[in-house]
Amino acid sequence: MSLLKTKLNRRKFLAYSGGTLAAGAMASKFSTIKAVASEHSSQSNSTESKNVPSACAICVNMCSLFADVKDGVIHKLNPNHNFFKSRSMLCARGNAGAKVPYDPDRLKKPLIRAGERGEGKWKEVSWEEAYDYIVKNVMKLIDKYDNRSSIAFASTEGLQEEFFRHLTSIVGSTNSVRHPTLCLASNIQGYSSVFGTFPDADIANAKFVVMAGSNRAEAFITPDTIDLAKNHKEQTFVYLDPRATKSTALADKWFPIKPGTDMAVVLAMINIIISENLYDKEFVDKYTHGFKELANHVKQYTPEWAAKESEVPASEIKWMARKFAENAPASVWYPGRRSSFTANDVYYRRACGILNAVVGAWDRKGGLIPKSGISLKSHEFIFPLYDRVKNRIDGGKVDFAGEVLPEYIKSNKGMPKDKVAYLSESDGSWVLFRDAILKQKPYPVKGMFIYKQNPVESIPNRAKTIEMLKSMEFTCAIDIQMSDAAWYADVVLPESTYLERWDPAHNYGGAAPIVLFRKQAIKPLFDTKPMKDITVDLAERFLKEDDFWTDAWEEDKGYLQEYVDTFKNNSMEKIIEHQVSGHPGAFKMLMEKGCFYETDKIPYGQTLKEGARLKTKSGKIELASVRYPEAGLHALPVYQKPSEAPEGKYRFVVGRHAQFTQANTQNVPYLLEAYGHYENMLWIHPKSALKQGLNDGDYAIVKSSVGEQKVKVHVTEYTRPDTVFYLHGFGRLSKWLSNIYKVGASDAEILEDYAETISGNALLHETFVEIKKA
Repeated sequence: MSLLKTKLNRRKFLAYSGGTLAAGAMASKFSTIKAVASEHSSQSNSTESKNVPSACAICVNMCSLFADVKDGVIHKLNPNHNFFKSRSMLCARGNAGAKVPYDPDRLKKPLIRAGERGEGKWKEVSWEEAYDYIVKNVMKLIDKYDNRSSIAFASTEGLQEEFFRHLTSIVGSTNSVRHPTLCLASNIQGYSSVFGTFPDADIANAKFVVMAGSNRAEAFITPDTIDLAKNHKEQTFVYLDPRATKSTALADKWFPIKPGTDMAVVLAMINIIISENLYDKEFVDKYTHGFKELANHVKQYTPEWAAKESEVPASEIKWMARKFAENAPASVWYPGRRSSFTANDVYYRRACGILNAVVGAWDRKGGLIPKSGISLKSHEFIFPLYDRVKNRIDGGKVDFAGEVLPEYIKSNKGMPKDKVAYLSESDGSWVLFRDAILKQKPYPVKGMFIYKQNPVESIPNRAKTIEMLKSMEFTCAIDIQMSDAAWYADVVLPESTYLERWDPAHNYGGAAPIVLFRKQAIKPLFDTKPMKDITVDLAERFLKEDDFWTDAWEEDKGYLQEYVDTFKNNSMEKIIEHQVSGHPGAFKMLMEKGCFYETDKIPYGQTLKEGARLKTKSGKIELASVRYPEAGLHALPVYQKPSEAPEGKYRFVVGRHAQFTQANTQNVPYLLEAYGHYENMLWIHPKSALKQGLNDGDYAIVKSSVGEQKVKVHVTEYTRPDTVFYLHGFGRLSKWLSNIYKVGASDAEILEDYAETISGNALLHETFVEIKKA
């Protein structure tokens, strides 16, 4: 089936997503945006009307689009019908991106702190002054601590992030930390331990879909969100979540599962499938390792036992297992994207992968599909090697690693207590990383560069993150808005928005890979620069500083000069042309169609061909892991009963809404209007509200061991009595986020900072709170 033909009516999609923008919503909050756009239209000498290929930067989907530009002003963003991953759609967030360059709250010039850190006093400076300030402080820290790794680099994904990573190498630090351990690190680790890769789900062709905690109707992932909305009448969709989110409206069955018990249901389903001989024997014999061990292991996990753990009826668990096997290989226990729920998350994700494997729902139509990619050429650079460098602070043996584990999991022998078993050297583990900085173990880290990420609002325990930022002797933030992290920085560099710059080609890997890029739609409206230019400018500055090179090899300056020359002497257009030069016609297709692909069809069965090997130690699908026992971990998923809520407390869970991307878009007035509220609200069950003396519309104090927040109450039966929730990204500390500054409640303020020690992922469902009327 051609994925280009898998489309959804626009009106229907917006209805599903809750993304319709009210026509009369352009009130006072939008007048300033209109004024900025109008001002720049009058300043433009262009009368040209053009459609410029680009890609959205509002969320991880990076949907390809065309910018409708008239008189030098972006009037509208249109979906790219050639980009099959988005199914010819652009969501409410993507549409709102047209106004990002004209946001009055955006950063417009470089800034240097002029008061106390976090006080909000800034001085506008030139780029030259900002660079002088940065270079001076970087060299001061390296000399003071005799260690380039005394400076940390934090970032999140994007098409310019590679240039920030280059800056890390130029400075010479080993301490980089990225977003995955606040997101899907445990998910990737769990599925990869089974299949050697983190797969996609073929939702478009699946007949039976189970989603547990993946709220695809609101937390958009293309094409899955669209395919689920389009196909839910033709497929059976089962949804497990302690809350009735908008995904529940699409589901055939919803089970308000007890948080932290999902693995019990999965293991019981595997038990039923094996004990009733519903598994794909031919597939298991040929492609898997460890089936006998698995069959013996899951005998203990009966549906009746799982029902007591999860509060999902045993009859329903049996029904799910039988239907899952009956519809295989077109059955999917959905991998999701964000994980980081509870301490057994890696083992839970392993169990999900195993469930798909035993029914043969791997690399076949309607099942889990391995990702593939389109190879792109890169410019080969050699970055300097320095002597004054130490190993990363959260790698190897970490004597305080056990401290980040919840108490109930510490007795589990399959959970490391002195390290992260499979730490990504580029991503790190945010919770451990921050603790190492605060403890100054194994050495002090006193400088930090932050690109696009907002650790103040994204890492559990906000007070501790602020303490970390205040402990820094130098912090540089690079962003398009004054995030909460930028608010605590010493110097803030304004990046050009994604519509004001060229971005390199990017291989968007998946079941059917595709390449996208960004072409500049409009010239920068203010004194801003893309990350590429910032890195090249700073590299030139470091080249001029002889003292910067005292611990480098003689030829290293020459290597860095080659890097600078490459990007100063070649336009981004030329760089993109080089990237895709291995594919005849690709550059032309990119420029004309906004994306490049070799096929729009999923190449099923590549890993099932004779002689194919998976990237596991055995080369097969590992039902029983070969390498896990070597690292002191369980070969098979072992269920660990989660903690019960202490008397008078409730488990706090996190979630997303269709209008907001993590903590990035809450300040966009269009999206606030589409959300329908100007603050987030505490979801609490009527029984629990009655017990606490709360009525709908009251304000409550939500308190954990690390912080408290005041939040408006929403009494609803759409959550379990033992579970409460409010939306992420509100209650902000940066005054320059004018629409949400101190509006609503921050979940980062109350979330306790636990992590699991297999992948290093933060645990966002291990916090219990007490609630009282404000």
